[in-house]
Amino acid sequence: MKRSLVLIILILASVLMVACSNREDDVDGESKVAVYYINTDTKGLINESYQLISTDFEEQINELLYMLKLNPEKLAYKSALPGDVKSDYTLNEDGSLTVNFDSVYNSLTGVDEILARAAIVKTLTQLQAIEYVQINVNGNPLIDSNGDVVGPLTAEDFIDDTETNTNYRVKLYFANESGDALIEYDTDINYSGVESIEELAIKQLINGPTKMGLYDTIPKDTVLLNLYKTDGTCFVDFNEKFLEKLPDITEKVAIYSVVNTLVELPGNNKVQFRINGEIQKTYLESLDFDVPFERNLDIIETSKQDN
Repeated sequence: MKRSLVLIILILASVLMVACSNREDDVDGESKVAVYYINTDTKGLINESYQLISTDFEEQINELLYMLKLNPEKLAYKSALPGDVKSDYTLNEDGSLTVNFDSVYNSLTGVDEILARAAIVKTLTQLQAIEYVQINVNGNPLIDSNGDVVGPLTAEDFIDDTETNTNYRVKLYFANESGDALIEYDTDINYSGVESIEELAIKQLINGPTKMGLYDTIPKDTVLLNLYKTDGTCFVDFNEKFLEKLPDITEKVAIYSVVNTLVELPGNNKVQFRINGEIQKTYLESLDFDVPFERNLDIIETSKQDN
């Protein structure tokens, strides 16, 4: 009888230990997350493992929002959010989280704001009940630099350069030897999510070709000031150096190297040029420059350069 009682106690103890162990594993699994910061060296995202202190779900949201404002120990990293930004949130029944920031959020601009978006979403969506995040400022949906509303975002909307680099196949157009036609050049661009494919493609054009038989179309001192898309039109803003056409190419080759490269990319049907933020009436007093340009296939040489 005593031996049976001891056996029962041992079995019960074993069951309890397994149950407790499973609960501890579950808690550990849900409370270990990654907090995303900005790497000031690479201008990308970096993450560090973090053990949540809170066990209450809503308190965990507050805790992560606080961590996003707190500068990490490593000097090369900085917090995604300004330390004095204030926020509140609403958890919606559809699995979304609406985070509302005060006007301090507007101090974030350019790449820093895009990285902040990514850090917020990638950090908060690790909590199982949150599928996507809507960012508001002063009660209104966030507006991006193009004046468009930034809708609900998921972690998959962002790629951080510390975890994943994606090779994206593009077609670039460089000049032929005589400078009166374009040659199509297929190549891979390393895409980290910080800049758009369009921006990277144009910067490749400015840098020039790396293959024999292809020639520059854009002056090296040209700077891409801004690039954005609206309703199928890609707006490209260069500094004044773009107007200093290279002497060995025609005006159309210079223009359509940009146009054809951009229209090859999804969602682009036309290209509108700007110089220092302003629309110019003519390009070198020979071409109308104040209208959107469409793809020009006639200027492309039939013999194609392979990568």
